[in-house]
Amino acid sequence: MGRLALLLACWTTLAAARPEPARTAVLVNTDQPAGLAIARAFMTHRGIPAANLIALPLGRTETLEWQDYATRVLGPLRTRLLAAGLLEGKQEESADPRGRSGFIPTGDARLRWLVLVHGVPLKVAPSGIKGLNPANPVKGDHASLDSELALLALPNLEPEGARPNPWFGRADAGGDGVIRTARLDGASPEAVLAALRGAWAAEAQGLRGRAYVDLGGPYQEGDDWFRACLAPLRELGFPPDVEETKDQFPPTARGDAPAFYLGWYSQKPTGKFGQKPTRLAPGAIALHLHSFSAASLHNPATNWAPWLVEQGAGLTFGNVYEPYLSLTVRPELLLKGLREGMSAGEAAWFATPSVSWQGIILGDPFYQPFAVTLEAQVRAASAKEALGDYALLRHFNLLPQPLGTEDLRRLQAAADRSGRLALRLACAQAEQAAGVTRPWKDPLDLAAEEGGLIAEATRFVEARFGAKTAQKLRAELEKRPEGATPARPGTEKAPAK
Repeated sequence: MGRLALLLACWTTLAAARPEPARTAVLVNTDQPAGLAIARAFMTHRGIPAANLIALPLGRTETLEWQDYATRVLGPLRTRLLAAGLLEGKQEESADPRGRSGFIPTGDARLRWLVLVHGVPLKVAPSGIKGLNPANPVKGDHASLDSELALLALPNLEPEGARPNPWFGRADAGGDGVIRTARLDGASPEAVLAALRGAWAAEAQGLRGRAYVDLGGPYQEGDDWFRACLAPLRELGFPPDVEETKDQFPPTARGDAPAFYLGWYSQKPTGKFGQKPTRLAPGAIALHLHSFSAASLHNPATNWAPWLVEQGAGLTFGNVYEPYLSLTVRPELLLKGLREGMSAGEAAWFATPSVSWQGIILGDPFYQPFAVTLEAQVRAASAKEALGDYALLRHFNLLPQPLGTEDLRRLQAAADRSGRLALRLACAQAEQAAGVTRPWKDPLDLAAEEGGLIAEATRFVEARFGAKTAQKLRAELEKRPEGATPARPGTEKAPAK
């Protein structure tokens, strides 16, 4: 393990950020009480004081007019935060044309994070009021509620267009009064709770799985961002599958245990990662970049952000209105932040260029995907748990290639103990790269394997060992009904031996 520890030290500090529970407020909507169970679960898990729960009657709509935002959300929220000592300042009786009561800060806010929960409105509609800066090329005062509320500790600012995010690309930013926000939300409270629990499991056991990057979007700039993610993913031990055409990953592509999904560009969930059988790994970091990926969180079939929550994403993103490409989350900076030990929320804000604009961050902001070192994951890997195979795969991916004799022997022993297809295939590929010939061993339980993985293994086995050896794999693939859902990694029963 000494060589592995040295490799890990080269790419991450693992300086784990700590939650600030006493400085975190959680906002729920009393008109949609399903969010209260989510808030309580989150607050209990993170040790956030019960007094920091703020419950307001916010209606049952995703979109607010500016007057309603000012009088039902911003004003009452400031009042509650002032009473709790989380905000320093005073509110005035006079209001601006958008209905916002004046606010004068009198000191630095104690508040560091504001977490919005399922049922809280999503966005503020354009007011039609002409902005003060006609030269601003980014027009409109429409915004996500989350991004607008990030300015609540500051005097009321002209909301026309986006404002620079002081946390963007800066690990040591003071924030300049901007309060970082995140949202625990999705199409159903059940999906939100399941995604949260998956993230907490990944934090306790380590983020395990594979990486998938979908290039081929409409603009070269965005493709360059996603392409810049390939090398860091390899350095993390997650060598990615890459789709380079203008289409999404095809439904027949490999899609087992996605720990990272980064891609673009379709309005509705389509392709491999837009179909139900392709469940994300617990705690997955998932981003599908699209202008309207969070136009609504009610219907996963039409918007990527709620779809990815439904599929189990521990951290994902969306835009409520057109953000313009240059003002969207930067995937390569997101990876940089995570590699440097930031929490999910910190890395998300590190990668977000603007505030008072269109983006939302979905997931527990204190989630630490790399809290458990890979060395510890490898020690804890069990032949009974499929996700343990992916920790082992990551370990072997980080070793010098092709594997030396002793490392190859360890991989062979691990594949034999597991008996599952992902490790068996990786072992056979490593043997081929090292010039070693060993008979193919059929996996123990193909019924639990993902269809795209079976297809990839079939192609490899046929080329390396011949059609007769590949016949069993091909037969298993051909008998699967369309849309068949294999067991999600980590939930299936261990195969009988």
